[in-house]
This record gives sequence, structure tokens and C-alpha cells, in this order.
Amino acid sequence: MMSFAKKVGKRLYYSSSPEVCYDIAEWAYAKNIDIKTLSAPVHDEVISLLSDDIPAQQEFISHKDAMFRSQSLVAIEKAFVRDTVGFVELPDGKIIYEGNWWIEFITNHPSYKKRFYLRNRYLKGNWYSLLCLWSSEYYHWFHDVLPRLETALEHLPNDTKFLINEDLREYQLESLKAYGIGINQLEIQPQGLRTCVERLWFSTPVGHTSLGSGKVIKKVAGRLINHFVTRTAETPLMNIYISRKKAGMRRLLNEDQLSSVIKDKGYEVIALEDLSWVQQLNLFFHSKELMGPHGVGLVNMMFIGHKNSHITEITAQSNTVPCYLVLARQLGHSFRRIHALPLGERAGDMYLPPESLDQI
Repeated sequence: MMSFAKKVGKRLYYSSSPEVCYDIAEWAYAKNIDIKTLSAPVHDEVISLLSDDIPAQQEFISHKDAMFRSQSLVAIEKAFVRDTVGFVELPDGKIIYEGNWWIEFITNHPSYKKRFYLRNRYLKGNWYSLLCLWSSEYYHWFHDVLPRLETALEHLPNDTKFLINEDLREYQLESLKAYGIGINQLEIQPQGLRTCVERLWFSTPVGHTSLGSGKVIKKVAGRLINHFVTRTAETPLMNIYISRKKAGMRRLLNEDQLSSVIKDKGYEVIALEDLSWVQQLNLFFHSKELMGPHGVGLVNMMFIGHKNSHITEITAQSNTVPCYLVLARQLGHSFRRIHALPLGERAGDMYLPPESLDQI
């Protein structure tokens, strides 16, 4: 059991509450630091796609500031990067909000609350951070991190190196090859370390993590497809059902029962865990319809090479985050949502009555 002294010490150690910088461009302007505008606000791109979806409208209102804010690039002298979550601390001690999506996640996060770091380092030269909240997760990597890099890359100095998270994923290392970034240009930002960099090139998000820019995501997809996809006219187009059977949450618990019905509808049942990322990319490029439970696999719709495809999301939540609805419509795909029944002990697990598939 933790002693009283240790409890008090821990509370003191995690009791800091630095000021939050909500708009780095505004901060830079006040300090006469050059600001490069990379991409237009996403407001006009997304507003027309939300009229029939109340959760999407609510999401838009919650993050309205991000909808009207241009994407910017700012070079920050002597910025600090905290832990592997990558919170950026400005020279005046403020923590940058942009790229971390919800203020409560910042202010309740241990990396925000720390009063000091036992481990510190200094890196010379030009640096760009590939870190943000959940940046290593599949959806956020392709929907958030790479779009920021896509627009910023051409404006970075040639000698720029990149901070990245611990426990690198295959899809991170592979996809960065399409940007000409090899492992020798990456520097791990581990947990428990505060890194001061001589010059940090900070690009703000393109919109918000649930309401991004389809225009920029198309550029990301095009780059990755051109680099990795083998185009063959003989390859038949497939309809894919993405199984979450091996996932830890949002599983369709009666998937085995439904598999024959799903196959009768013309879908192949695929567990993405069984494929390399490059194999997945080629699979989705040669597909025309995509269906699955709400989860990261659906972001692969960005790689579909067939125009006017159909995306089907299965969810047991009445207020499902609208990211896939918006992305599908931005990419020119039709979108439908099938509602299942919540069931099971794990978050988001569900049961889908077989007759619910009749609408496909």
C-alpha cells in the first residue's frame, strides 16, 4: 500500500496546470513569428454533408473553432515535446491544444500535470513532430497525422528530422516511405522524457479528428496508392466485410452466425490482422464495397480505387461519431448505417439481428 508521504508527493508531482494555447497561429502572430498557411478551413467542405445526421451536427458545433481555422505551419524556437503523447510546450510554458482534440484529455493527462521531468534532452537542428493524441493508432495516423504531413512536407527544411512514438507500427514505417522518410530520419520520443528541440516545425490539424479534409485525404491516399499498389486490370473487384473478431472492443458477437448471410450478400469476410499493411492497401484498392462494425478498418475506404462505392457501418451507439459518414461522403461514396443492439461486457460489443442485413 502506498504510504501517506508518497501519496502526497505524487499529488504534488502531478499538480501543475499550465496555460493552454488554443491557436498557435495567433500566438505566433503576437510574437512576430512567420506563419505559413497550408490549407483552407474545412468548414465549406463539411457543412453540406451533415444536414441529415444529428450527431454530426453536434460534433460540428463542438469543434466549430477548428472548422473555421486555416491549417498553419509555424517554426518554434526551443519548443519542448513531452512524453510519447507529444504534448508541445512553448517557450513561455503554454501547452498547445491543437492536435489533441479534446481539452479534457489534455488537462487530465499526466503529461500535462507533471511539474518537472527527471529525464531531459536537447536536439539540435530542425524537427517535425509526428505525435499527437492517439497518433500511432491506425485511424488517427491516416486521418490526422499524414494529412498534416502531406501539406507541410514541401515547406520543411531538407535536413528536418522527425519525432515519433515508441512501439512503431508497421503501417507507420511503411507509409512514411512514400514521403521519402526512412527510419534513419526518425527519433523515438519515449515516455518519461522531455525533449527540447532547437527548432520545431509545427503544423496544425486539417480541421478536427472527426471532421477533416477529404481533399487532403485524397492526396494522402493518392500518394500511398501510387507508391505501393500494383495495378492490374485482371484483378476482380471485391466486396469486403471487415471482421473485428480479433479486436478488443466493438465486436459483432454473432458474426459467426451471420457469416453465411454476409457471404450471400457478396462480401468476403476479412480479418485485417492476418494481412500486412501493404497487402491491406492493395486489397482495398481493388474493392468496390466495404462493410463492418464501427472501427478503424473503415478508414481504409480512402484507398478504394472504384468510384461511387458503398460503405456500410454497423454500430450499437445512437450517437456514433460521424467520422466515417463524413469521410465517405467527402470521397464520393454512398453511406449507410445499420443499427445493432448493445450486448456483451466489452465496450461497444453488439448483436445484429440477421434481418437487419436485408436492407443491403
